[in-house]
Amino acid sequence: MQNKPNLLYAQMNVSAVKTMNYEQITMNNANKNKPNFTRRSLPVLRLVRRSFSEDGSFSEGGSEGGQTQPVVSVSNRFHTRHFSKLFLFFTFLCSSYNLAMQSWTIQKLLNWVIGYLTDKAVDSPRLSAELLLCDVLNLKRIELYTNFDKPVTQQQLDRLHGLVKRAGQYEPIDYLLGKTEFYSLKLKVSPDCMIPRPETELLVDKALEFLRARSGKQFVCDLCTGSGCIAAAIAQNFDNTEIIATDISSAALNIAAENIAAHNLKGRIELLCGDLFDPIETKLGEYKFDLIVCNPPYVSAAEFEKLGKNVKDYEPRLALFAGDDGLDIYRRIIEKIEQFLKPGAALVLEIGYNQGQAVRQLLEPRRVGGYFSEITIEKDFHGNDRIIIAQCVL
Repeated sequence: MQNKPNLLYAQMNVSAVKTMNYEQITMNNANKNKPNFTRRSLPVLRLVRRSFSEDGSFSEGGSEGGQTQPVVSVSNRFHTRHFSKLFLFFTFLCSSYNLAMQSWTIQKLLNWVIGYLTDKAVDSPRLSAELLLCDVLNLKRIELYTNFDKPVTQQQLDRLHGLVKRAGQYEPIDYLLGKTEFYSLKLKVSPDCMIPRPETELLVDKALEFLRARSGKQFVCDLCTGSGCIAAAIAQNFDNTEIIATDISSAALNIAAENIAAHNLKGRIELLCGDLFDPIETKLGEYKFDLIVCNPPYVSAAEFEKLGKNVKDYEPRLALFAGDDGLDIYRRIIEKIEQFLKPGAALVLEIGYNQGQAVRQLLEPRRVGGYFSEITIEKDFHGNDRIIIAQCVL
């Protein structure tokens, strides 16, 4: 083997966070979650009716007959959702209201943030609330529940307010924290790269399964590497490999470089900036790989318009959109694939849930022509087509 690359950077990696269900714990402590309103604080509650706006401010409005109504009544019917709005206003937005800091414990904060994010229809509000609080308080998730009565500082409340407000505007939690988990690796992420999905771990599973069945050093190419999550996960779990990872976005590669360095993989992963195979053709000529993996952009024009705000408004379009039918990148990869795979090598691609047969049809002429020996489609944990594997003849 000649022209082996000098591999550079390496990265952190993050595994899919598994949601802990502490619903029963919280419900069993419901009475502890109510604020301790004193006689001194009661007049503050007798305010004109207010509505909590998207920008985090309150607008005033009177009731019929010009009389004011209390925002809440101190009774057993006080709803957690109202508490969350009142909490955000008095704690973060009303500087004249000095709330006793010792009355705001982790348990109360957790329940109020869950209520607020639930009100805003944020995905996984409990998990999101836990992750935000863990970041602000520098605790593990389980430690939130073993420190329920621990008070928080004003500085922590101020930081939490900013994060919760942005989360309520559908900014992804991973971007707010600047990190995520993938395949048990901690990874840095930013709006310059797509957030790794749990489904993509299946691609890593299949790649490692293929590599472990072979002998000798394996040379791998990761196209559209983004945060570097796939390359880092493969390198971390299979020692006898060298990887070239490419991406058209230099900003994404900067994130990948940090992740790779954080996991001490600099000597085994080289990052090249360019469109798909372009930087490999320029630098490596006839260099061939044992395995090529790719999680490319595969969202169609129609699907892009239906994406949720947390994806459409925040994640890079370059990492998502792939033409009218979502197949543009697959076509371009398959067009050149024969130049870069050794005999017996494999191409492993992530695909959209409804793209299995369409991508198979793109690969089929090369199977009929004798280049690929077999083409298989693997389903994800939702039962959707997710990974397609094309193996070359020996």
